[in-house]
Amino acid sequence: MAGAAAREFEPALSSRVDAAVRLHGQRHLDPGAFVLASADAVRGRGGKIVTGLEVTRVRDLGTGVVALARDGTSVHADAAVLAPGAWLGRLAAPFGVRTPVQSGRGYSFSLPPGGLPTRPTYFAERRVVCTPLGDRVRVVGMMEFTAPDRPAGPRRIEAIVNSVRDLLPSAGLTHRTDEWAGPRPCTADGLPMVGPTRSPRGHVCGGHGMWGIALGPLSGKLLAESIVTGRRAAELTALHPLR
Repeated sequence: MAGAAAREFEPALSSRVDAAVRLHGQRHLDPGAFVLASADAVRGRGGKIVTGLEVTRVRDLGTGVVALARDGTSVHADAAVLAPGAWLGRLAAPFGVRTPVQSGRGYSFSLPPGGLPTRPTYFAERRVVCTPLGDRVRVVGMMEFTAPDRPAGPRRIEAIVNSVRDLLPSAGLTHRTDEWAGPRPCTADGLPMVGPTRSPRGHVCGGHGMWGIALGPLSGKLLAESIVTGRRAAELTALHPLR
């Protein structure tokens, strides 16, 4: 669409927008609600979720595994799937996984919906995404490679704000809430790591970068089938954690 047509379709856009591409058949979701619903589904099938427990090490006992937490708590199981996002390296290294996982942090904040796009909008030139989520719009941008635990840098938020100020002139950019930096788990070759380690009781599922919401459920399903049946899915061949 030319700029005038884009502004008629989405009035929040300024005259600085010269052209737009409308994509059909796309979907979006609220990631927080999705994770909570996934947890409820696990509980509904008899699973148990323990929150607030920081696992510092997983040991292979030969007949099973034990997860050791910082507070001294231990959890025993037949097998373990290591899926701690950007912190994957420190838990997976003892199982022979050498592919590094780097934190590629994305910054986000929420704004009231007035003066913002009413549908998911990606400003490709500025690398910023606006996604309506109920009574707010989530604005996301940036790729910062740094330690996952490093405090969020307010200058990064300001950089996102300044990059879209001229594109969204009526947005309430000063009314920001939920400012946050999320560490995306990125691998050097861009491929996730899904599958077994050198231990038959230790498995890895991670390194999906910015695609965890889309690829996580599929990776988990294929990995679970592999663990239960002993047959490795062909789709996971290129994603072997020991590659």
